[in-house]
Amino acid sequence: MLLIRTGRRMNEVLMMDFDPLLPLITVGQQDGKEADGFVARLRYQQTKITSGDPPTIPVDQEIVDIIRLQQQWAREFIVSHGAPEGATPRYLFLQTRNNRLGLRPYASATFHVRLGVLTRKLAITDSVGRPVRVSKTHTFRHTRATDLINAGVPVHVVMRYLGHLTPAMTMHYAKTLAITAEREFLRYKKVTADGRTAALDPSDLYDLLHLDQRADRVLPNGWCMLPPKQVCSKGNACLTCDKFVTDASHRDELARQLAQTEELVARRQAQFTARYGQPMEEDNVWLAGRLSETQALRKVLITLDQIGVRDGGKLRAVRGAGAADRAQLPASPSKEPTT
Repeated sequence: MLLIRTGRRMNEVLMMDFDPLLPLITVGQQDGKEADGFVARLRYQQTKITSGDPPTIPVDQEIVDIIRLQQQWAREFIVSHGAPEGATPRYLFLQTRNNRLGLRPYASATFHVRLGVLTRKLAITDSVGRPVRVSKTHTFRHTRATDLINAGVPVHVVMRYLGHLTPAMTMHYAKTLAITAEREFLRYKKVTADGRTAALDPSDLYDLLHLDQRADRVLPNGWCMLPPKQVCSKGNACLTCDKFVTDASHRDELARQLAQTEELVARRQAQFTARYGQPMEEDNVWLAGRLSETQALRKVLITLDQIGVRDGGKLRAVRGAGAADRAQLPASPSKEPTT
């Protein structure tokens, strides 16, 4: 349980001191209840690399409870084997033979054997039903590191948590991050500024954007498909550009942009009317630009609502033909009559 939850190496857990918990000064109890989040620091044996930093990590109440139960077992174990009353084991996990005083840690070879027996008893299988034999405990560390990186934890924080000396060691676990980013990108259908589904294959579009290196192509409301060596000449007029694509993950931002643009048009029309006695004509250069933007935004939003479905209040991509999902789309609200 500690290997899975903390991502420590096997020997770092097996050689853990009997009382490895240190107080977390900034977290206390309130009204007799444990505070949420981290409640202590876990000290462990750094067995592979050495550094000037103390080998500790923050832990939550669940890990503290696991350690307290193991401490109780270790005390009962040495007493049952004839240790003097009040004796304290040296290690949290104890060798179970010839270890009356608890001076020897649990053996790694024994742990591997017992772990294999446990996985067989649990009948653990993969996604297609094949038996999984957990023999390498480093898999737990890899999983923990990958989960932290995919959750958006900064690399330097993950590096310190894993006890690495350089970011390069930590980035060994970051390969799954790129897979997660691409999978999330491909979940949604891409829509152009005129409301059409983008003709470019989503996988090709992902490669074109090079999100890792081409951060300048990432827009607040979508992405720019302009080839890397070309320079944009449209300024911020993305909604009138055929290189602009977006998807349902940006719907809230697009709706906000539409509302703000309509509000801006109404405010400028009122100012223009107050000054010149009549509203701007639609061929006014400024107004024509804003109207083209609002028209583009309406087309995009309508298209996104047609190719997406509501799932728990959030838009998700339609998979396959999506006929059944489209049938569940809410009816478009009718416009109120104007006076």
